[in-house]
Formats: sequence, structure tokens, C-alpha cells
Amino acid sequence: MLSRRAFLCSSSAVALTACGPRGQFLRPVPGADVAPVPILAVSNRPTLNTTERDTQLRFAKLTIGVSLDRAPGDIPVSGPQAFTLLDQQGIGSRAALRDALGTPGSDPLVLYVHGFNNTPAEAIHRQAQFAYDAGLRGPQVGYVWPSAETPGGYLYDRDSALQARPALEDFLELLPQIWSGEVVIIAHSLGCLLTMEALTRMRMQGRSPRLDGLVLMHPDISPAVFASQVRDLGPLPDNALLIINRADPALQISALFARADERVGMTDDPQDYQALGFDVLDLTDQADALNPHLAALTSPTVLDRIRTLANR
Repeated sequence: MLSRRAFLCSSSAVALTACGPRGQFLRPVPGADVAPVPILAVSNRPTLNTTERDTQLRFAKLTIGVSLDRAPGDIPVSGPQAFTLLDQQGIGSRAALRDALGTPGSDPLVLYVHGFNNTPAEAIHRQAQFAYDAGLRGPQVGYVWPSAETPGGYLYDRDSALQARPALEDFLELLPQIWSGEVVIIAHSLGCLLTMEALTRMRMQGRSPRLDGLVLMHPDISPAVFASQVRDLGPLPDNALLIINRADPALQISALFARADERVGMTDDPQDYQALGFDVLDLTDQADALNPHLAALTSPTVLDRIRTLANR
């Protein structure tokens, strides 16, 4: 299951560039005021330089320099405030994975599953931003599945999300062997489809993963498909949260592609999902969100609320 190749310590290492219009892994800027945020990257990409799909899991510990000179929720991609890659370590053994996660404490491990049209750096930077701004102190793990990394790649990404399901299942099955603490999964958009498909298939096969919390943010899933997934999944964890935005423009476009009236993340009927066992947080009117499709990750008000809850 574990790759013996050093994921980032080879000729196919992450490309370090000076700047770029989209999120990329950038070199540290001398003297920049940053906070280091370590993230264990888990991927079924052959390398983080490609959009190709693979079946084998690969691991790397990345330390992201989160700029302190920015607004909460913001991720500058260029200039002195840009997020940077402070350190990278390829991981090829279970012992190294345990070391990367550290000793379990009172804070849960957070597994983040990104959505449509994300570069690896964008997915990892978003998790680092959220972890820092929301004051999450447990280990951070990012599942980086093979997005096409282009707005025109939606169908490729939907196929990739489904192709990435077995590898995510493999990691969820491995996780209890390297981490004995609590586990919370936070998935966004198309990543919610990937997450729910992996969880339901594992549950139906009698391979129930450790799951203490489930947060689905703006799920890009058909309501009928979602209801079926929840039924197959069985009892939800005590902490199951669904975050919606009825005016989410990205999900409106997805609904057009699907020739449907809505997606779960833009529902007008939150009580239907409350009946399934979810708490529902409606961020439709969250005016300070920097991105309506990432409202919970970019709203300073919501981030402050999460920080308060996380540090009780």
C-alpha cells in the first residue's frame, strides 16, 4: 500500500516557482512573516506535478508558510504575502507516517478532501489557511486527488473523483493503524461525492472507518444520490454538519450540467437533511465570505466562530 519511492524527493519533485496566476508551491521569502502549518499530503497522483490518475497511494509531509500579513480566509498567490513551501519530506513507511502525525491528544485529526478544479498547491494551501485561521491544532491530512486543474475539466474531475475512491478507502483503512485519536473528515464540493462514495462502500463491505465527525461543505451531489448514500452509510457520526449556500454560483452551474434543479449544497429544503441526521448551516447571507463557494473557509465571522468552538 505504501510507496517506497520518496514522493517529493525524486526527479519528479514538486515544482518550485517564483510566482504564478494560480496556486503553486513557492519558495520561502527571506524575512517574510509566516506561520508554519504542517500537512500530510496523501495522493493517488503519480506526482504532484501531474493530473494523471494512479491507484497507488503516495505520501509527503509539507510544511506551508501561512502569511500573517493578510485577511483571514484569504490566500495570496503572489508577492510577499503569498503562501510558501517551507519544507517537504517524502514518506515511504508506516513508522514515518506515525511520526508525521505525532502523538494523539485532545484535538482530532482533520482529513480534508478538496473539490473541483484544484491544483495540489491550492488544495494544500486552502487546508493550511483554514487550519490556521480556525485554530485547528490537530494533525492536518489532505487527500489530493487528480483534478484536471481547469474550469473546463468538470467531467474529467467527476471521473477522477470516482477513480480516486479506492485509494481513499485504502487510506481510511490504514488510518487506525497509524493514528489512535479522533478523526474528522471535511470535504468540499465534488470532494463530498468522493468522500460519501468511499464511506458508503466501506460500510456496505463491513469495513467501517474511524469517523468522529463529518463536515460536508457545499456538496456537489444530486439530492437523490445523496439520500441513497446516507441510507447506505447507516448511522452518521454524532457530529455531522452540512454547509449550504442557496446562492452558490458554482453549484448553479453544476446543476445546469446535470440538467437538474439543484445540488445538495444549494438546497432550499434544509429540513430534509436535518431529518437524515445532519445539522445544517446556511451561509447564503454570509456577506463577509470572500468566495460564496468556499463560504465556511473564507468568512472571517465563520472562521472566528469555529476558532472559538475549537479552543473551548
